[in-house]
Amino acid sequence: MIDTRWAGRKLGRYKVLSVLGQGGMGVVWRGHDETLRRDVALKILSRSRKSSVGLNLNTELFMQEARAIAKLQHPHVVAIYEVAQASGQIFLSLELMEGGTLKEYVDRHGAIAARELFAMMVGPAKALALAHKRGIIHRDIKPGNLMFDDHGHLKLMDFGLAEVAKEAASERLKGKAVGSLGWVAPETVRGLGTTPVSDIYSLGLVMLYALMGKPWLHADSRSKLLALHQNPPELDLNAVKGLTPRAKELLKKCLAVEPAERFATADELMKALQACADEDPLAKFERRKSYTAIALVASIFGLLIGVGAVAYYFQRLADQTNEMGQPVAQFKPRLTPGLPPVATKVPAEGSTKSFASMAEATVPWPEVPELVDVNELAFVADVKGEFFHLASCEKAREILACNLKNYPTFELAQTVGLKPCPDCRPKPGPKPEMVMGPGQD
Repeated sequence: MIDTRWAGRKLGRYKVLSVLGQGGMGVVWRGHDETLRRDVALKILSRSRKSSVGLNLNTELFMQEARAIAKLQHPHVVAIYEVAQASGQIFLSLELMEGGTLKEYVDRHGAIAARELFAMMVGPAKALALAHKRGIIHRDIKPGNLMFDDHGHLKLMDFGLAEVAKEAASERLKGKAVGSLGWVAPETVRGLGTTPVSDIYSLGLVMLYALMGKPWLHADSRSKLLALHQNPPELDLNAVKGLTPRAKELLKKCLAVEPAERFATADELMKALQACADEDPLAKFERRKSYTAIALVASIFGLLIGVGAVAYYFQRLADQTNEMGQPVAQFKPRLTPGLPPVATKVPAEGSTKSFASMAEATVPWPEVPELVDVNELAFVADVKGEFFHLASCEKAREILACNLKNYPTFELAQTVGLKPCPDCRPKPGPKPEMVMGPGQD
C-alpha cells in the first residue's frame, strides 16, 4: 500500500505532488523544488513495513544508492540532486524523467525496430561501463529501470540493489541472489553470484524484450520461471525482424549461458551496439544493385565497342573496291595450309608483331596469313602499280598487305587499266590454281 498522506505536504524545501512509481524500498513521487522552482523525483524510503532484509539494511541500501549515483555523474544515468532527511523521513531528490520507462514505451508502442533500439542502448551501455569501472554492479537491469528524459535519451536508474565496492550493505548481501525475477542471469539464479557480465546478460534480455514486444522468458509460476532462468532454451532469433548477422551475433553474445562467452566488458558491448546502430541492412542489397548496374553498363559498352569494331572492319572491306564498284578482296581470319611458311617480322622489343586488320598490315601480304587467305585470291595488284599478277608471282608476293587488291577475273583487271605481269604472264580463263609450295612459281 502507498501512503498517500504525503500528497500535497512539504518535505524540506519540496512540495510532494503525485505518485510516479513504487519500488522495493520506497515510493517515487513527483515533487516541486520551491527554491529552484523546478520539478524533481522524490524517492521516499518506506517505513510502513519491514522488508525481508530488515529495515536497517534498507536504510543502508538507500544511502548506498545515493552514493553510487553520485560516483557516476554520467549523462545516461539519472542524476541525484540531494539526499536529505525531513519530518523524520529519509528521501532522495532525483532528476525527473518525463518520458516514462522503456517498459511503458513498449507497452504503448509495441516492439522497437532493431537499428533504433541499438542506437537507444548505446548510452546506457556507456553508463554501465563507467559503473563497472567504478566498482558498481547494477544487479537490477530491467525495462522498468531504463527511462527516457524529455529529449528522448534513455538513462539507467535505480541503483538500490547495486553491489558497490567497499560498501557495508553490499558486503551483507554477498552470495545472495539479488535482482528482479525475469531479468537475472543464469549464474545469479544458480546462486553463483553476480558479476559485471551478469549485467550484460540482463541488458541482453531487455533488448530482446524491446525487439519482440514481450519477455523472451516467461512462465505461469515463479518456480517455472526460475527453472527457465537456470537453464535457458536455445536462442532462436529468426522470428525477430530486421536483425542483420552482426545484430544476431551481438544478442547471442549478450545472452550466452556461460559468462565467459559474453562480452568481456560493457565497453565492448557499447562498441558492438554502435556498429549495429550504424549498420544499414539495405546497404549490401544496394551495393549488389550498384555492382549489377555497373556490370550491365560495362556489358553494353563492351557490346557497342565490339559492334563498332566489326562495323569498322566491314567498312574497310567495303572501301576496298575498284573503280567499277566491284568487290576487290575478301579476306578471312584463318591460316592457309598451302601457304609456305614466312618468318614474321620481330620488333626491337622482341615480341611478335600482329595486325588487327589489313589496313594496319604494312608488311608483304604473305607475312600475315591470319588476315589473307591465298585460296581467295585470283589476280592481284598493288593499288599504286600498273601490272596485275598471279598470287604466286615473286613481285606479287612483295605487295604490302594494306595495298593488296584482288581481281576475280582477268577481264576485270584489264578493265580498270592494269596490264598483265610480263614475268608470271597471267592469262584469261578460269581462276588459276593457287595452292603453292616452297620455290614454286
